Amino acid sequence: MAQRIIVNADDLGLAPSVNDAIFEVFRAGNLNSATLMVAMPGTADAVERLKDHPGLAVGLHFTLTEGRALTGPSSLTDGAGMFGPRKDLAMRAMRGQVKSADLRREFEAQLDRAEALGVSLTHSDSHQHVMMLPAVFDAVAPVIAERRLGVRLVHPPARMVLGAWARPVKLLKQALNLRNARRHRSRHALRTNDSLVSIHDLNSPGPYTAGTYQALLATTNAQEVVEVMVHPYRVDDALRAMYASTLGTKEPFFQRCIAEYEALRHGPVFGDRTMINFAQL
Repeated sequence: MAQRIIVNADDLGLAPSVNDAIFEVFRAGNLNSATLMVAMPGTADAVERLKDHPGLAVGLHFTLTEGRALTGPSSLTDGAGMFGPRKDLAMRAMRGQVKSADLRREFEAQLDRAEALGVSLTHSDSHQHVMMLPAVFDAVAPVIAERRLGVRLVHPPARMVLGAWARPVKLLKQALNLRNARRHRSRHALRTNDSLVSIHDLNSPGPYTAGTYQALLATTNAQEVVEVMVHPYRVDDALRAMYASTLGTKEPFFQRCIAEYEALRHGPVFGDRTMINFAQL
């Protein structure tokens, strides 16, 4: 039986230029799922254009590190209700300074916003993998179960973890994701992927080819359902202006996303593998 994969584009709704790239790659046949940010500059554009792409499965891209909280100021935000960097969120969560009730309220608010926009959600994942933090996952997992949603686990293949030995920071991140994925599986009943791969785990900033994705998938077990997490971006002045204060650190990420867009926008790259979405698990 052909391996089953979920090719999910993060950051739908971030900006119109990102939406352009995601919809183009969908039409090229190289993704079948995307996750929507519900309170960003491109949200309305994305929702309107989803009407013309009925075959695209859509989940929530739960966001705690960009923009403004839908639930106002809380332990998740500053005094003005604005989210801060992931590092700050992770540190406060580890210290017990992030309230579970605030996490649940914000998660439910973002789910409700998507549904109010007319989007029927298949699953949830999270911006910058914040849901992998134990405090965050434990707070939102009951809601995921209640609403019968699928959920992403950032579960890197062991070969990808071992392959990061020469990059200590990446090795630590991969090892933590692997540990937390196993933890979440042991504590919660989940409808989820078995593993996850991404070009962002590679040494190379591009260019990428069909061979790049075949090599990534070769690190997984053929019997697993694998999420291929993708970030196809078209980057324009408006998107760069959103990150004007941090553009120097953001630019390498943009370049990888542009390279991924170029690799995925032309012809099919996933061979005879079967694309499914989280609703089909």
